[in-house]
Amino acid sequence: MFIGSNIFAGRSALSALTGSVLFTGAAHATVVISSGQTANMSCSGGVCAPTSADAVLNAGDLKTFLVSGSVEVTTTASGVQADNIEVSTALSWSSTATLILDAYDSIAVDKPIFVKGEGGLSFVTNDGGTTGTLSFGENGKARFANLSSSLTINRRPYTLVNGIEALAAAIGDDPSGKYAVADDYDASADGDYNGSPIPALLNGTVEGLGNAISNLTITVKADNAQIGLFSGVGTDGAVDDLGLVAVNVKVSGDDDAVGGFAGSNGGSLVGDFIQGNVIGGQLGTTGAYTGGLVGNSSGSISNSHANVSVRAKSRTYVGGLVGAQPGGAIVNSYAVGNVTGQNACTGGLAGYAGTISTSFATGKVTGRNGALGGLAGCGGGGTISNSYATGMSGSRNGGISGGLIGNDLYGGHSGGGITSSYSAGDVSGSKTSILGGFAGEVENSGAATNDYWNVTTSSTNQGVGDGSSSGIAGLTNKQFRSGLPAGFDPAIWAEKHGINGGLPYLLANPPPK
Repeated sequence: MFIGSNIFAGRSALSALTGSVLFTGAAHATVVISSGQTANMSCSGGVCAPTSADAVLNAGDLKTFLVSGSVEVTTTASGVQADNIEVSTALSWSSTATLILDAYDSIAVDKPIFVKGEGGLSFVTNDGGTTGTLSFGENGKARFANLSSSLTINRRPYTLVNGIEALAAAIGDDPSGKYAVADDYDASADGDYNGSPIPALLNGTVEGLGNAISNLTITVKADNAQIGLFSGVGTDGAVDDLGLVAVNVKVSGDDDAVGGFAGSNGGSLVGDFIQGNVIGGQLGTTGAYTGGLVGNSSGSISNSHANVSVRAKSRTYVGGLVGAQPGGAIVNSYAVGNVTGQNACTGGLAGYAGTISTSFATGKVTGRNGALGGLAGCGGGGTISNSYATGMSGSRNGGISGGLIGNDLYGGHSGGGITSSYSAGDVSGSKTSILGGFAGEVENSGAATNDYWNVTTSSTNQGVGDGSSSGIAGLTNKQFRSGLPAGFDPAIWAEKHGINGGLPYLLANPPPK
């Protein structure tokens, strides 16, 4: 990029985009849009590019530029390659200009972006890289005041919608389309839905942009139904970066699949979050599934979390995030709500678990009979790795309870097992219950490697209630806090006073503050 002859040391001397500016500063291979002074950025001809691998673009400067016309913020310049773009302060503009964020790898939006006028927004990731993502932090979102504004993600246009009715109509007209939620939406005025608000099977993409739908209420009496905000997400479907807050779902009936987000998921859920209450149906004569996020998932779930009180009754699969996961994988996700089941596979994260990695659960898991686990009630057909549970697992009137998993079937499956994982919950039950600090029952040997349970916090003196305990060791609180257990990779795990009670936590998926 051409760098003009005027070089300024501070924001006050910035020229318009028709001129050019060069600033200098420190480096982290990220272009940060922040409240700090612009540094190591050259802006000319509608393009702002780094002059060093670490650069800062002041949000006020960028807003001034957007008055004059569209702006591209890129990570690539002649002889300079930054990797990521991070939005770390709120940004808004009212002109018709389009802001293009073009990153070699990832874009992280940690503060709100608000397109107040008829301007547009474009996100480009992996413009040279291969592992980049678009993500929205806890306080990050993109909002649009005008639904006629343009939004493109990786050069593909998205239709902006706001409100459940509008989203349902759009998906009903074209289930394979690409849609984005333009702003937060309060569903209080919608009343009580008596079925899934979005009944059409989604095989397109819904991008939430970090926005949330609040106060959704669904009350249904039905059998063999799929109930959630989305009835189902198909194999080609995806819902990313969308939140549900203060959701209340109550379903009575037999053989239902119930989740706050979706009854079933065969596609991809990334960066989604939910808070509220989900009550599932009664009998599962052929299979009933109740989960905080999804009832029954054979697709993938990543970077998502649930803070949901989940309850269901007899012969069901009940989980804080997912009721049952017969396929796909759960990655970098967590659940913190309490979960209650009856005669069921009941788990803090998943009732029935397939493949789970770098995930955790902290909620209290209780029930009558069945198999209960702090992370998963029952397991089979996949692996659990680099995961943990700290909530209590307790079964009344018999049943099987384990700090991490209730009934582990992994050893009977090719490639299955539980590795580099731990439990720290208080496990309790009746006189007829089978209890284990780590697992209630392990039906096959050789299923565990480098696994641990906390002998200080558990009420039972054995790691496995019934079956093989090979590969599972007990550690005291002091031992846990004195350093990572053997076999725990320091590139994945860390320990720090004041985080997770001093117990190991996941670097890529730290516990909520």
